[in-house]
Amino acid sequence: MLRGSSLAGLVVLLAACSTSPPLPATEYFPAVESELERLDQATRDLTDRYAVELEAEVGALVADRDSSEAGAGERLRDAVIAIAAAKMQAIIESHAGQVDVFIARMEKLTPPEAVSSEHAELADAFRSWAGSGEETVAQLGAAGDLNGLAIALQQSPYADGQLRVDQACRALLDDAAVVDVVLTCPGTELQPLQVGS
Repeated sequence: MLRGSSLAGLVVLLAACSTSPPLPATEYFPAVESELERLDQATRDLTDRYAVELEAEVGALVADRDSSEAGAGERLRDAVIAIAAAKMQAIIESHAGQVDVFIARMEKLTPPEAVSSEHAELADAFRSWAGSGEETVAQLGAAGDLNGLAIALQQSPYADGQLRVDQACRALLDDAAVVDVVLTCPGTELQPLQVGS
């Protein structure tokens, strides 16, 4: 039977064995950049896909409408707003799934000790960003027009989360530059899907 001190020693030993040693900066920063690039591409692909769907659905609505009917313009406008809001919500929800993948992969990296707090902040910022989707989706659903959609998105927890992510990423830029890696920080530009005229 193990005594308390022996058991505690075993727990410490097991913890030490299961913890990866810190990666050297020459491995860590390229790995982070690879994940940032993967996330950036996945996000662009999602946005492009939903933009194509939006254009097709709006085009079908325009083609099917009878402009001679009373209120046809208002009905079309309301339908376009509903579709645009739904596509933006779908992007946010899908993006959160991609962010979850990013976080899981980042958690497998053990950063150099010099940037361990910045690494933790980056992961926390991404976690917070992904978690802001539900509240943001509710705000988008309450928007009454396309301008309202843009304002709701710009003033959303999602936008705040994206700013925090960008700041956390930028905190790592100088350290990454030392090993000739330029991190692809996500930036802070948030724009609703554009509806062609």
